[in-house]
Amino acid sequence: MSISQYVVVFFFIFITLTNSPTAEAQQSGNATVSCPLDFNVLRPLAGSNPPEADSSRRCQFILQGLRLVQSDYLRRTGFFLPPLNSSESCWVAYQTLVDEFLPNFTIRSRCGFETSWISQGCMNINTRLQFEALIPNSTFDNVNSNCNQSLGNGSPCAACITSLSALQASYLTGPSVGNVSNCQAYPTIYAAAIVNHFGPLDRGTSQCLFSLTYSESDKIANKRKVVILVVLIVCGVGLLIITGGVWFLWHRHVILKRKKQSRKPVDRTDLELKSISESTTLVRFTFDEIKKSTRNFSRDNMIGRGGYGNVYKGLLRDGSEVAFKRFKNCSAAGDTIFTHEVEVIASVRHVNLVALRGYCTATTPMEGHQRIIVDDGQPSLVTDWAWSLVREGRALDVIEDGMPEIGTPEVMEKYVLVAVLCTHPQLYARPTMDQVVKMLETDLSVPSIPQRSISLVADMDEIERSVSSSGSGQLSSPAGFQPFTESDNPSDSRIVELL
Repeated sequence: MSISQYVVVFFFIFITLTNSPTAEAQQSGNATVSCPLDFNVLRPLAGSNPPEADSSRRCQFILQGLRLVQSDYLRRTGFFLPPLNSSESCWVAYQTLVDEFLPNFTIRSRCGFETSWISQGCMNINTRLQFEALIPNSTFDNVNSNCNQSLGNGSPCAACITSLSALQASYLTGPSVGNVSNCQAYPTIYAAAIVNHFGPLDRGTSQCLFSLTYSESDKIANKRKVVILVVLIVCGVGLLIITGGVWFLWHRHVILKRKKQSRKPVDRTDLELKSISESTTLVRFTFDEIKKSTRNFSRDNMIGRGGYGNVYKGLLRDGSEVAFKRFKNCSAAGDTIFTHEVEVIASVRHVNLVALRGYCTATTPMEGHQRIIVDDGQPSLVTDWAWSLVREGRALDVIEDGMPEIGTPEVMEKYVLVAVLCTHPQLYARPTMDQVVKMLETDLSVPSIPQRSISLVADMDEIERSVSSSGSGQLSSPAGFQPFTESDNPSDSRIVELL
């Protein structure tokens, strides 16, 4: 090496020696200085409540707390022990903290601790470098593998304690000063400060290496924070779901509204149906499909019969249950009028009226000409309260607030009266569809509503008895009421009697 290189090395060594305090320098001096140990790190542990009656157990608890503070000091500075001239101030600082949760318990007098012991340790080891110089790398590797992990569980803690005990028994067998920072404490202080990356203040580390636990109030506070965080997350996720659901429903509503406004007749190949009107959703069923839905018009599917045909229940391909009302004695000549009347009925919408789904006209070799109407199978009768209100002359009270405005109160009243008349359980009292159209579109007055001789919701046998009482399917009219007359082809103009 050249002379300049020797000068640089010498200068570097000189600076290092003059700026790095040695153990002797720390221990020297007679003046008392402030304590470099931070006893405030023990405040979360102050509520752990050491044993009340056993002084020896209290002293052990205080001793373990001091070693945790020393571990924190080693982690921050690289020194195990504070300077000798700070011993008194360190005990005073520790006593001040202990007085907060153990009043009238003097540490040094009750536990037999000498003042200087807090600054004197095992085999004159004071720095991290001095400690590491005594231990071989293979032992350190074993300690690192066992202690550099979370020590909150029993198995990792036991493995770490075992490796530290082996280290102390093999390499720290020299003299100790007192029992404050003896050779048995050095491995745990070092492991908590240097080996374990969580540090000595970690809950698992402090409990495993120093047998110290945090106060219950601190645990409760932490649990409360976790609960609050979980609640906030759940509320946030719920708000997002609700917002997304509202947006989806609104978007779907807009799309369906647009489709409804722009809907045109289209072929329904899946159900073999065909729309027949732009203003209704009425569809045309095939005869084969109706036979399949009613199991070839099985008697088990028959739910009623009348003067103009039978009524069958059945299931469509989409699973919906409907009623098929099959007319008898039909001819193809009246199909046009039949179709028109079906469209008129389908255009009427009310919560108390049956929803007409479609119809079928067909001529077959075996059955002849067929006319069938399909509805939701619900009774096409207004409710009892509507009948009673109409009988009292309060037809407008039947109109619900949610019904769309379709005209003046007089027009609305006429619609209600016609609807009630069309749903009368007695056949003679029902008008034809031509008469309904005339009453709604002209000044033709609506006849008075006759009294009902049978229940509003009557059994099929009761209705049939009332119908058969007149012989021809028409009851004798009560006094003061002119019955509607039938046309030559009753199946063309009296569809409403089957609804």
